[in-house]
Amino acid sequence: MEGNTEILNQNKNLLENQLTPNNNTVLHVAAQFGHIQSVMEILNMCPSMYRKVNSRGDTSLHIAAREGHSIIVRALIEYANALDEELENGVGTAKDMMRMSNEVKDTALHEAVRNHHPIAVQLLTQEDPEFCHPANDAEETPLYLAAERGYVGLVFVILETCTGPAYGGPGGRTALHSAVIHNLEGCTRKLLQWKPALSKEADAYGWTPLHYAARFGYVLRARDLLNADKSVAYIADKDDKKTALHLAASQGHVRVIEELTSHCMDCWEIVDGRGQNMLHIAVKYGKKGAIKFILQNFPLSSLINQKDVDGNTPLHLLAASDCYEAGLVKHPKADMMAFNNDSLTPLDVVCSNKSVEPWNTKLQGFTKRNFTNAGANLGRRDVFSRDKDEIVTKERHHVLEKVLPTDIRRSADTHLIVAALITTATFVAGFTVPGSYDTRQGLDHGTAILARKAAFKAFVITDFMAIIFSTTAMLIYFVVAGDSDRDKFLRHHTSAYYLIVIAVGAMVLAFITGMYAVLAHSLGLAIALCVIGCLSFPVNYFLLRKA
Repeated sequence: MEGNTEILNQNKNLLENQLTPNNNTVLHVAAQFGHIQSVMEILNMCPSMYRKVNSRGDTSLHIAAREGHSIIVRALIEYANALDEELENGVGTAKDMMRMSNEVKDTALHEAVRNHHPIAVQLLTQEDPEFCHPANDAEETPLYLAAERGYVGLVFVILETCTGPAYGGPGGRTALHSAVIHNLEGCTRKLLQWKPALSKEADAYGWTPLHYAARFGYVLRARDLLNADKSVAYIADKDDKKTALHLAASQGHVRVIEELTSHCMDCWEIVDGRGQNMLHIAVKYGKKGAIKFILQNFPLSSLINQKDVDGNTPLHLLAASDCYEAGLVKHPKADMMAFNNDSLTPLDVVCSNKSVEPWNTKLQGFTKRNFTNAGANLGRRDVFSRDKDEIVTKERHHVLEKVLPTDIRRSADTHLIVAALITTATFVAGFTVPGSYDTRQGLDHGTAILARKAAFKAFVITDFMAIIFSTTAMLIYFVVAGDSDRDKFLRHHTSAYYLIVIAVGAMVLAFITGMYAVLAHSLGLAIALCVIGCLSFPVNYFLLRKA
């Protein structure tokens, strides 16, 4: 560990038999700690030690490359080359050493790339440019590792030095897949320049790099891939037969949809394994932005009214979902009387939607009204089956109305705790008022010192509002706690929720006005606290809307 060469000289006859618990030789140890002098001495004393491996199958070159000791990597390569010249056998000792793999099939280059040691990578690739550097047991090639970890410089070194490096990775992915997944501009373009055909190579799922660019919404990466070979836009995956356009539609990535359709004007015609086009998929996943873009740019009857394997048009899927997009319902080319394989029109689907729970019937009614206003009609082709379905649906709703979901019960319990905390805090604040009480004898004895200040009056009013609204919410939960009427409970639960929200707002205002009242002599600080406190309202509003 200290690199003491004198000790090595004194024990040179024992060097080959000196091993650590992991079967590391003294050369392994010297390489690990970067002692170049010790490495050279050991090699002179024991020429064959450079090929010895430890319990993991690592040579000293593996160790030096992993630790990034490029001077030792260079010394080991030069020593192996000198050994070739001395023996005059042309066996290629240096190349043989660099191609050795450990028990997980990692070469020294794997170690250098994984640990990001550019100089070591340069030395190893320059010495053996013809070697392909195959994958290890984890199916990782050095080139794939460099791309996956974002080591763009190492990708450039390998591609510019090696004549035919392997580029595969786990799951059938290539280095280009990895570069696109991690949105690496330089790496993607370099790989495409090196081997344009990589854009068409699919992984084990049948996904090309363009599928991943579409899935993650990487517009520029999609553009790079399409510029290299636009035919990749027509490649479908293995299982669902989805193209990159279908994936972009499912995620609502409008800019990627625009990029794909601008390069390949007819790719919108492609359907997936279920016969669904990009509008079907955008509707199915509720991506309103994508729906609007498609309708604006592709107002075609053959797209809007195309049927999938179940006979459903995009309008049927919209009717069956919680997503409502007026642009599709009111589109002049939308066929309101299209029948699916169950003899249902879109309005039939709305009316017979069995997935709608009793507490969500308002949404169903809203959708039904909008479909009716747009000119939709009931198909009434299979009246008998529909009558039977109505009976089953009503029975099902009757049973469900008697059961209150546990998540709503838990939500009510949480709201009750919040209301109790607000009541406690505002009650205490009402009797420990800002500025305290007047203790002097006289007419004002026992009254609040700041009672005549406007800020204090605002504090009293907002504190009183908070306690009234929170106690009202508590009373509502107390009254309906044992009520088994589902609809009644949900109505009261919603009312109590809004009361608690108002109480929280009033409590925040009480705190702001109370602080302003006691800090009136420090106006700058008082105003700063008021501004910070008031900023919480738009933030909380945004969070509530998002929730």
